[in-house]
Amino acid sequence: MNTDRFETCTRLINTNLGLLDAETASASERRIAQLSDLATLISQNPQRFFDSDNIYGEFGGLIRQGSVPTEAAEDAKPYLKAYYSSQLLSDKLTVCRFLAGKLSWSSDFRLAALLGAGSEGFLPLDRDPKIAYLRNSYSDTAFRIFSEVVGTPSVSYQSDFSAVCEEVYYGRADMCILPLDSSRDAKLIGFCRLIDKYELKIVLACDVASSDGGVTTRYALLRKNLTFPDTLPDRADARFFEFSFVPGEGISLGDVLFAAEGFGLKLYKVDAIPLTYSDSEFSYDVILHCPDHSVEPFALFMALEAPQYETLGVYAHLRS
Repeated sequence: MNTDRFETCTRLINTNLGLLDAETASASERRIAQLSDLATLISQNPQRFFDSDNIYGEFGGLIRQGSVPTEAAEDAKPYLKAYYSSQLLSDKLTVCRFLAGKLSWSSDFRLAALLGAGSEGFLPLDRDPKIAYLRNSYSDTAFRIFSEVVGTPSVSYQSDFSAVCEEVYYGRADMCILPLDSSRDAKLIGFCRLIDKYELKIVLACDVASSDGGVTTRYALLRKNLTFPDTLPDRADARFFEFSFVPGEGISLGDVLFAAEGFGLKLYKVDAIPLTYSDSEFSYDVILHCPDHSVEPFALFMALEAPQYETLGVYAHLRS
């Protein structure tokens, strides 16, 4: 095929695709209107979902999933199958976006989505709290950095990390400090398990460098309640939303990352943590960078789509 004919044919194909795009856009506008109506219906009766033993099936069953027509050409079926799968996910994201705007903060549905499992609720940062930690030069540095945000805390030094967590769990301290990961060893799985065991939530994070600058360890300030930092402290350089989930039949890590991107949240880090009862299954610890406050639509999506989803923290990262 000569160059002129090739260019003519490609222009014609792209013109035809543009016309099909216009038809699709028109149909999409009508589809979005229907999805908005669906979100309104859900917002008027949210307890239907949280009172249900099958919240995930309830939500999925409300949204029509397109199926490939049996008369479709064989070479078209793979494309149509992928198209309908992508459309279903986009429909769910759209409903959650509308739903986040229609539910009030007093709604148990919305709060449960944001909190995830195992949290007692949102509270502002404590002022002048009692903080427990295992003392060394690095945790002392983390304590100093956190102190610049939480006021004038008192200290409870402990002999081991389990005791540190127990101080908060049993109410003898307001917060505690634990290392999360390091530039040398990546995610510190043992500390992740402690955070999970004692149902702790991250409220602040900071990085502490070794004396020679060769290794950086990220420390977390934790408590039993989540925060939701509307404004960042002066020395903060980022806001993060961290959560864990176990992929299921209806949701994959790819779906979660696609949803996050769709809501304007940027991937910062993903860690795969082996489940204690399985050698072949993993829980994913996902950290998203939040340029604004738009975590609610995504959290609603996760609450409705991921059976084993838990918010680990909505927190500011402090400069060292």
